[in-house]
Amino acid sequence: MPAFKFRLNFLIALRRQREEEAAVKLARRLASIADLEESIQAMFDHLSQMAEEVKAHGQTGRLTGPLLRLYGDFQLKVRQDLKKAEELLILSRREEAKERVALTRAVMARQVIEKAKERQRLAFEAEAQAEEQKNLEEMASMARVRRLKETGVSESDDRS
Repeated sequence: MPAFKFRLNFLIALRRQREEEAAVKLARRLASIADLEESIQAMFDHLSQMAEEVKAHGQTGRLTGPLLRLYGDFQLKVRQDLKKAEELLILSRREEAKERVALTRAVMARQVIEKAKERQRLAFEAEAQAEEQKNLEEMASMARVRRLKETGVSESDDRS
């Protein structure tokens, strides 16, 4: 009997490839989000460090108008960068959610085909088993008839 062959193996391979692509895309997005979060945390640290420096200069009396303006301008720039980074983080999180959905769909699409393959394989095996059982029964029947012929007993006599 021939071995089981599934005609849609190419489709499983294609869907597995799409699933892997979606997983890579999500992994890149997660790495990007981690970098953004790190960058945002660094900006917050930088702002607090600048505040400490201004405070230290103020306590020692070395805080002048131009220096205060310089700190203020730089603080304003850092805050603008921080706002942009937070907006980008929000957008990246939205994209992450979309990519998670895409990955889930890709996994489900592959699993659907794999389940169909498994059902076909089980049906093929059941059919093969039924064919084998039929052949065994035929052989047993033929052996019984041969045995009866050898002993000289007719089938109708054997049934009684």
